Amino acid sequence: MASIELRNVNKWYGQAVHAVKDVSFTIEDGEFFGLLGPSGSGKTSVLRMLAGLETITEGDMLFDGLSVADKTPQQRNIAMVFEQNALYPHMTARQNIAYPLKIRGKSKHEIDEMVGDVARMLHIDHLIDRRASQMSGGQQQRVAIARALVRRPNLLCLDEPIAHLDTLLRARLRGELKRLQRSLGTTSVIVTHDPIEAMTMTDRLAVMRDGVLQQIGAADEIHNRPINAFVSQFFGLHSMNLFRLSQLREETGRHYAKLESGEVGVPSALKDMASKSGSLILGCRPHAVEVLKAGEEAPADSFTVTGKVYVAEPLGDEMLVTIQVGDLIVQAFDGRKRDYAIDEEVTVAARSEMLYAFNPETEDTIRFSEGGGSSLKSEMLAV
Repeated sequence: MASIELRNVNKWYGQAVHAVKDVSFTIEDGEFFGLLGPSGSGKTSVLRMLAGLETITEGDMLFDGLSVADKTPQQRNIAMVFEQNALYPHMTARQNIAYPLKIRGKSKHEIDEMVGDVARMLHIDHLIDRRASQMSGGQQQRVAIARALVRRPNLLCLDEPIAHLDTLLRARLRGELKRLQRSLGTTSVIVTHDPIEAMTMTDRLAVMRDGVLQQIGAADEIHNRPINAFVSQFFGLHSMNLFRLSQLREETGRHYAKLESGEVGVPSALKDMASKSGSLILGCRPHAVEVLKAGEEAPADSFTVTGKVYVAEPLGDEMLVTIQVGDLIVQAFDGRKRDYAIDEEVTVAARSEMLYAFNPETEDTIRFSEGGGSSLKSEMLAV
């Protein structure tokens, strides 16, 4: 096992592509750490530099306080699991798992014992003499994970290892991987573009965008206290609704602002957060939004905007309502499971305490929601 530190790490591909920009963070010994971001965010480049498959252009990387920037993957004792499992199809599970031990000169007795142990941990001992080509995708991925773990690495690198599996199998392997990592205590890093994987599997995670580290923290912390508008929208099972307001003004004791589609009501508590030009970005999660039909009144001093129902999707105990407000798409959960007609006019309302506010120029967060309706727990229950 190892504790890991990245110090001002940069990665250039040629002179044109600056893939990783001055990234610094630490991973504790035995921690399950996540690298999350969209395609092109630099997360895989960071993982490959951790594994020793890519060189660092600038900066340093330390394992247990010692620089490994010039060390090979073998010298770092890294194991890696890819999305495509890269097994030898003509070999049995036993032979595939044993291969890294065999090339290290382990005795037959040691190999048999170590292969048996890891096969039992991953519940594949009954498949041990089956060829890889005769296994399902999930079974093959378990064998690939066993092959990585059998050598007892300092660091386990997981590059979207379950992305190609079907939904139910992916959910099961998420749980198995987390339980296995906990029991072994192996320092592990997973790369994913899927917030569900990041929030359910990791102890902490780093969100990246365009090579820049945006935020590091536990899932609840990032979900409830996103550092900027990008993180607020990207991290979560359902993207945060964002409203870019302008010309904030007061009239007859109420506050209004201009949205692309027209005028909207704004809570008075937010009046001092707007820029000098009267601009402000407001955000609210789908669970923090109320959908009001004709004749229903919005809560006092709330944020309100009118739109038309684009589609309503039943999700068991709730209804996910997608509303079109001009060119803007807004999502809201309705626990009342009412019927909605396509193009029905509705009002979207959010109480002041449920709203986030972002600087209109930098998009940094200037106000966090105070309401429980935006918690990660409520997001997870929607799945």
